[in-house]
Amino acid sequence: MKEANTLVEYGTVINANVMVEPPDVAELILDPGHPGENDLGYIERRKELFALCRKHRLERLGPPFITYNAEETRIWREVSPKLDELHRKHACAMYLKAKDDLAITQTEIPQLRTLSERVNRETNMHLVPAEGALPYRTFYEYIAERGFPVTQFIRHGSHPEFTPEPDMIHDCLGHVPPLMNQDYAELLTLIGKAAATTRKGDQVLALKRFSWFSIEFGLIEEQSETKVFGAGILSSTGEIPHSLFSKDVTRRPFVTETVITTDYDPSYMQKDFFIAPSLPFLRRELEALVRRFGIPVL
Repeated sequence: MKEANTLVEYGTVINANVMVEPPDVAELILDPGHPGENDLGYIERRKELFALCRKHRLERLGPPFITYNAEETRIWREVSPKLDELHRKHACAMYLKAKDDLAITQTEIPQLRTLSERVNRETNMHLVPAEGALPYRTFYEYIAERGFPVTQFIRHGSHPEFTPEPDMIHDCLGHVPPLMNQDYAELLTLIGKAAATTRKGDQVLALKRFSWFSIEFGLIEEQSETKVFGAGILSSTGEIPHSLFSKDVTRRPFVTETVITTDYDPSYMQKDFFIAPSLPFLRRELEALVRRFGIPVL
């Protein structure tokens, strides 16, 4: 892992065409090498939030209200302004408008229940509390029902620029604002319906790649400029300049057939990016792909 939030997807990890679905676990498990693995206070806090969010998810109670402590607030206040400065320069207009409409500030960690209510009024989407990684089919079943799973814990304070898993900063500053846009919401919902419906591994792989190179690490053309709209880029201070300016990556027009045959590794900073002309374009491309696969969701 080279930079914050490159390992950002729940469920299936795809690397060299290998698909691995994590089990639905009932207790907190930190991977070896996790920044907080030897911090007993952090582990207890994570266990507390894990149990609370899992209960709210399974009982369909919506995101719980969280009283964030001083350390969690400190981390938010350290990371959020750095991201916001980059957002104002490089994020697409859709994202910036949504972030402002949601009144996400650099000083206070927002309550996801409040954001969920606002998103629901705008696009009929809602936020589902997630205790951690979910099995990919479970994840997409929520999205198919117009729910987006989100975490409510904050990364470890020893490396505020880094997280080996999706956390509140990644979800809130990456995934949530675009849900305010109707085209984005419909694109995401269709991905969820198709991935939750098909039982063919090659089709799931293609849909995951389509999602990865758009929803997670997508670039978009805006007034003759290339802007960021993928959550994995938006939530990383390193991925934003890397995606736009690094000479070590490829940036190509979004051609669906190329996208769905391009592998990726979530463990490293990305090396392939695709530029879409618009969100409606992506939706049309996805609809055509779903029809070609014969997935009965349209």
